[in-house]
Amino acid sequence: MKLLLIADNDSQLLACEALCLGSGISPDDVTLNVIPREGTPESILRRVRPLATCWTLQLTQLLNSSKLNRFDAIGVFLTGSKLNDIRLALERRSKRPLLFCGFNGVVLDHFIEGISWRLGYDLICLSGPRDQEALEQLVANTPFAKQRTVLTGLQRNQVSVNAPPTSEKAKRMVFAEQVVMPATPSERSAMVRILADLADRSPEWEILIKPRISPGDATFHEVETHISTTLRQTLGVAPRNLNITYKPLPDLLREARLLVTLSSTAFFDALDFGCRPMAMADLGLNPSHGSHVFVGSGVWRCVSDVSDLNALDHDLPFPDQQWLHWMGYGADFNPRNLLRELSGLETSQPIRSETGYPGSTQSSFYQLRLGAEAAIATGDWHSAHELLSQASQMRPQHRGVARRLATVAIRNPLLRQLGLVLSYRYLR
Repeated sequence: MKLLLIADNDSQLLACEALCLGSGISPDDVTLNVIPREGTPESILRRVRPLATCWTLQLTQLLNSSKLNRFDAIGVFLTGSKLNDIRLALERRSKRPLLFCGFNGVVLDHFIEGISWRLGYDLICLSGPRDQEALEQLVANTPFAKQRTVLTGLQRNQVSVNAPPTSEKAKRMVFAEQVVMPATPSERSAMVRILADLADRSPEWEILIKPRISPGDATFHEVETHISTTLRQTLGVAPRNLNITYKPLPDLLREARLLVTLSSTAFFDALDFGCRPMAMADLGLNPSHGSHVFVGSGVWRCVSDVSDLNALDHDLPFPDQQWLHWMGYGADFNPRNLLRELSGLETSQPIRSETGYPGSTQSSFYQLRLGAEAAIATGDWHSAHELLSQASQMRPQHRGVARRLATVAIRNPLLRQLGLVLSYRYLR
């Protein structure tokens, strides 16, 4: 099976990486289109390049490419309206690959919104029973009640079967930072002070803060103040055993005994590498922090209540097995399930999807443009003219759309093709 994966930020690339590694699919059968975006971490790009043939086409270029017909299925790991844009654009084709999409780790909040953008895909990848139950409740008694889903799990790494026993590891704890959880400067300062106090109480231990991104890198969420700046502004001089590191997370987890995080998917990564995780409860039960998801884990605890890390190392239990299964961590949930489902759909007629919920803003300017370009690619000049007319009404001052609209109205095929080439550059 030939797969095309589409992503444009670091968390999406990590989801694609997990799919490639967990499915066992050959790099020769996977193409990854990384939509160019300033600030995408080079460290992540280096990790995914060996896993697939890599393209860097802009979205409009990709959707107009005849190369799409090479693939059996296209996996879209983008955000919001882009998910809907691609589905609507490709559904205008008389023949298209199967379409699937997923989430980039644990779904912490905005689940309804996230699902609404994804409804109508041939297959939606979900982590585990928790998300599947929520989706089924959401779409019951709606036109989407038969939406196909598949459980691909939260295991993003190959389980380290040869990991050294905890007792042989260095006394090291990793704190997995998140960009906007917590979001306020006061809460982020409080979080840093809690870690500093723990370091003071545990002089035998090394505490490493692993930032979500390096300074200058970009992610989906906008970073107002990097954690390194917060650390300096809050503490001045940090305890000698509290440091920031930019080493790859897998390398850190292989060498660490403990991981602490507010609500990062790194919680599950730790399990892959024989590192025991704990969810930080000091900032309370707050959906904006994602902490509500981890309450049932059995390891949701206040760091400030820990006497020292020796005590935590001795007393911290393994996360609750039922909760892990419910979330989607376990042998039953992995990307191989996706390949099996897609193979089962190959011989059937792809679903002609219904449109998504009204909240998906399907008449957006960007979507109209994408739909028009898809219509141009298939020679559907009437539809292209109709969609560009609507887009022009929304943005009368957009010269690129105006030129494109005039071009598709040309009846002479040669002149029209020349006009399409000349007008394309004004759409970027």
